[in-house]
Amino acid sequence: APETLNWLLEWHIEEKLRGLRFWSHFVLLFVAIALGAALCWSWPRLAAVVAWASAVPSAMATCALATLLAAVGGMAWRLTRVAWVCAVLTASFLWTKFKAKRAGEKGSTAIWEMGHRVNARYLLEAVTELSGFYVKVAQTLAIQTAIPEPFHKELSKLQDAMPAEPHEEVELTLAEEFGVNWRSKVRLHPGPPLGSATIAQVHRATLWVSVAGGADKELEGVVKVQHRKMKGNLTVDIHAARLLATAFAFVSPALFDDMADIIQEVAALTKNELDFRKEAENQQKARDAASAAGSRIVIPQVQNELVTPRVLAMEYIAGTKFADFAKSATQEDKHSMVLSLIDFFAFSFTKAGIFNCDPHPGNLMVTDDSQLCVLDWGQARHLTSDEMEAYSTLFVAASLDDPFQMLSAGTKIGQALKENAALSMTRALRFLMRDSRPLQMSKDDMVQLESIFARFGEFSEFEHLKGDSKACLRGPLLPLSKTVDLLHNVSTRLEVSLSLLQVFTKHGYELLVRRHAAAASIAVPDVREAAGGLILCPAAFDAAPVGGSAAAAALNAQLQALLAGAHARGDLLGAQAVVLDASSGAVLCDLAMGHSSYLRAHPVKRETPFNIGVLGKLHLAVGVLRLVEEGALRLDQTLGELWPAARNLREITLEQVLSHTSGAIHVLPRGVPSLEMLTDVPVMLQHLEKSDFGPLVPPGSKQQYSHLTFGWLLAGALQGAGKDLAACVASAGGDLALSLDAARRRHGPGVAVSTKEMGSSSVEDMARMFGQIKDYLDVCAKAKAPGASAEEKADGEAFLAVHGRAHWLHPAAT
Repeated sequence: APETLNWLLEWHIEEKLRGLRFWSHFVLLFVAIALGAALCWSWPRLAAVVAWASAVPSAMATCALATLLAAVGGMAWRLTRVAWVCAVLTASFLWTKFKAKRAGEKGSTAIWEMGHRVNARYLLEAVTELSGFYVKVAQTLAIQTAIPEPFHKELSKLQDAMPAEPHEEVELTLAEEFGVNWRSKVRLHPGPPLGSATIAQVHRATLWVSVAGGADKELEGVVKVQHRKMKGNLTVDIHAARLLATAFAFVSPALFDDMADIIQEVAALTKNELDFRKEAENQQKARDAASAAGSRIVIPQVQNELVTPRVLAMEYIAGTKFADFAKSATQEDKHSMVLSLIDFFAFSFTKAGIFNCDPHPGNLMVTDDSQLCVLDWGQARHLTSDEMEAYSTLFVAASLDDPFQMLSAGTKIGQALKENAALSMTRALRFLMRDSRPLQMSKDDMVQLESIFARFGEFSEFEHLKGDSKACLRGPLLPLSKTVDLLHNVSTRLEVSLSLLQVFTKHGYELLVRRHAAAASIAVPDVREAAGGLILCPAAFDAAPVGGSAAAAALNAQLQALLAGAHARGDLLGAQAVVLDASSGAVLCDLAMGHSSYLRAHPVKRETPFNIGVLGKLHLAVGVLRLVEEGALRLDQTLGELWPAARNLREITLEQVLSHTSGAIHVLPRGVPSLEMLTDVPVMLQHLEKSDFGPLVPPGSKQQYSHLTFGWLLAGALQGAGKDLAACVASAGGDLALSLDAARRRHGPGVAVSTKEMGSSSVEDMARMFGQIKDYLDVCAKAKAPGASAEEKADGEAFLAVHGRAHWLHPAAT
C-alpha cells in the first residue's frame, strides 16, 4: 500500500540520519574534549603571561583572558561544526556517486533520490541548529531550480519557520532597547510569533505612538525583534560559509567554482540587516515611492518612534503567506500575482530609487483583498538617478543583445568591463533574465549550461569566458543578479511563464526615452508592448504628395498599411520606402515612418540618412571596379604589387578579394585590443603589415565571406595605388559617409542606425543560443582534433579569433 511504502521510506531515511547524527555527535564530542584539554594545558601559562605583560592584578588578567578564550573557543567550536557538516555532505555525495555508478539506470536514479533525501534532511537539521547566516544561504538555495527536489522541499521550511526564541528572551531585548517602561510602548500578544526567520521573529502587538498634543494613540501592529545571538555569530558564519562553498564547488565545479566570492558579497548585504533603523528607512522610502507611482503593492507603514537597532514596529497587514497562497490559487491568480511582483521590482530598479535584494517567498504575502505585500527591507539598495539610468541601459542592452550598450551601462554602474567580455556578459544577462517557464524546462536549462561550461575547459582560449559571463554575479551587479534570480525561481516554482526581461526593459526604456527626448528637445514617444517586443508610438508618416494617379494613391495607402501593421506587431522600428516607375522614372511613392533608433528616438523623415551596414561593401566594390575600368587597377594585380608591406598577403589578387576567395577569412585578426583600433583604417593597415596576418586557406581555393578583411584588403590596395578610400566609395554615387560620427556631423543626430530588434529571452531564443554555442564548440573541437583538414583548421581559427570579443556590429565600424 502507498502508506506502507511511505512509512518504510521515512523509516529508511531516519535510519540513515541516525547514523549521521551518531558520528556527528561522536566527532564533535572528541573535538570538545580536545579543546578542553588544550585550554586546561595552556590556561596557567597564558594567564601568567598576560598578568606579567600588562602589569595588572592577576584576577583582572584572568578575567580578560577568560573572556578572550571564550570568544575564540566559541568561534573554533562553530567553525568545527560547519566543517563537519561540509565533510559529511561531501562524503555522502561521493559514496552515493560510487553506488550509483555500480547500479543500472533505474537503480542509479533510485540511489540518487534516496541520497538526496537523506542529505537534504541532514542539511535542514544542521542549518536549523546553526541558524544565523546559514539560514540566509539556505533560503536562497531553497528556490533554485538547479537543486534536486528533495533539497527544495526540506530547505523551503526555513523561509519563515525557524525555531523562535521564548517570550522571555524577546521581552529582555525590548527592555534593553526601550528601557524598563517598555510595556508603555509595546504590549506583545500572547501566543507564538507570526513568523521566525534568519535575523528576527515577528509578534502581533499593541503599540502606543505619540500624536499631536502629546497624547498617545493605541494601534494594532506587529513588532520585529532581532535574535539575541545573531550579531555575534555573523562574523564567524561568514568565514565558515566559505567551507560550504568549497564543498559545492567540489560537487559541481562548472557551476559553483566562484561560490565563495558570491557568499562573501551576500554576507556584506546581510550585515545591513542587523540595524533595523536602516531597514525602517528603506521600507518607508519604498512605500513612499510605490504610493507616488500609484502601485497596488502593499508595504507596511513603519512606526518610526518605535524603531531601534534591534526592534522595528509597523502596521499589521492581514493576509496569507505567499507559499500558502500558491498552494490553493488558480493558475490565473498565480500569473497575476507574479506579474505584479516582477513589475514592482522592475519599477524599483528604474524609477523608485530603491529595490529589495531578498524577494524570497518568506518575505512575500498576499493580503486579504488580494494585493501583494512585500516585507523585510533589510537587504535593500538605494539608487541615484545616474544608477537608475545605468540599470535601465543594462536592461535595454540585454533586450537588444547589444554588448556596446552593456559597456556603457557597466561604466555608469561601476562594473568596469573589458570589450572582450561585453559579448559574453550580455549573453549571461540574457540567460539570467530569460523567460520563466515550467520547472522541468528550467532544470534542463541548467543542465545544458553546466555541460557548456564543462566543454569550455577543452580550450585554453576560452579560459576567460566563464569568468566574464559570471561577472554579473559579482560587484555592483550582485544585488541585481540575486534579485532577478529569486524572481525567476519564484515564477518557475509556481509554473508561471513570463518574460522577465521585457517587463524590466519596458520600465527602463521609458526612462531612457524620456531623458533623451528632453535632452534633444523632441516629443516624448510612448513605449507600448507588442507581440514582437516594445514599440514607440506614434509612428507618424512623412509622405510626399501623391500625384493625380489613382494607382499611385492606392499604392501609397497599401504601403502605409503594411508598414503600420509591421510596426504595430513590433517587427519594425522605422522605415523609408520609395517606388519608381521603371518606364518613366517617375516617383510613385516616397514615404517614411517610425523612429531612427531605439534610444535616439528621432522621427524618421524622407531625408533621414540610414546606416546601410554591410551594404557598404557594394559601394566600395563598385568604386574599385570603376578604377579597374579606368585602367588605374587590374583584377589580376596582386597585393604584393599594390601593397608590398603586407608580406603575408602578396599572393592574393584583387579579383580574389572582390569575390571573397582571398582565403583571409578571419572574422577578427589577432592582436586587436580595442574597437578604436578596429575602426581606424590607417592603424589597422599598419597592424596587418607588422603582424603575421595572412590567408587561412590558399587564395582562390574556397569562397567564404570576408567580414572585415574585405574592407582592409581593398583599403590597402587603394593606398598602394595612391587612391583615397572615401573618394572611391563616393564615386559609386549617393551621399555616403564612412562612419556614423561623420554622418551625424553632416546630417544631425537623427541618423537611423542598424540595430537588432528588441526581444525577450524566450524559449526559442534560449534553444537557439544553446544550439549556436554547441555548433561553435563543435567547429573549434574539429579544428583541434588529430588529423583535422586544412579547411577545418581554418574554420576553427576564424571562430577562435572572434570568441568573446566585441564584434563588427558596432556603429563606429560601419
